[in-house]
Amino acid sequence: MTISFGPPSRGAMLFALAAAAALFAPAALAAPQSATARATEAVDPARLVKARNIVEQTMPTEQRDAMFAQMLDAMMANLMSGMMQGNPGLSEVLQEKPAAAAVFADFITRQKTLALEDLKDSAPEMIEAIAGAYAKRFNLAELTEIEAFVRTPTGARFLQSGTQLFSDPGIAAWQAAHFSRAQQRQSSEVRRLLDDLKPILESEDDASGNS
Repeated sequence: MTISFGPPSRGAMLFALAAAAALFAPAALAAPQSATARATEAVDPARLVKARNIVEQTMPTEQRDAMFAQMLDAMMANLMSGMMQGNPGLSEVLQEKPAAAAVFADFITRQKTLALEDLKDSAPEMIEAIAGAYAKRFNLAELTEIEAFVRTPTGARFLQSGTQLFSDPGIAAWQAAHFSRAQQRQSSEVRRLLDDLKPILESEDDASGNS
């Protein structure tokens, strides 16, 4: 098996950026149905009712889609900002090649659309999974206190502001810096992985050739 250790081409860098953007798309927030079923089994029904009420106050049905869209937009913007900061070469490629930049912009838009669709489709399962987790971690008295708080204007505003925090300048700057650091070490980490794999793969090739 041959492994190339040469410097990546600009095309490869573009591909890596696209792959990373897809990897970080929040579509994975959706919980599989089997996991949802496990999360809510053997839970006190009274606690589960309270927990569902709390989650509904946190993500009201009529506001849920808008909250998801706002969260995805902010997270993707912060991700892309960090990736461009962490790898100036990628930003240079997109600036020098408008056609590539347009294709990449379409890719990002498509990923956000798909991720939002996934979140909308899986929202009932996600809500049930979260409610089940609350119901298992808090007793009925605690859930009653929490529900009373979230039903106040202050409590409702506090919880519902969660998805808006990604747009806060301070959090956006932290998240972009976090992604930037991850992007900066990506190349060295991949090279380290290949260095570690190379003797293993070469020994397997030698064994196959001698058999």
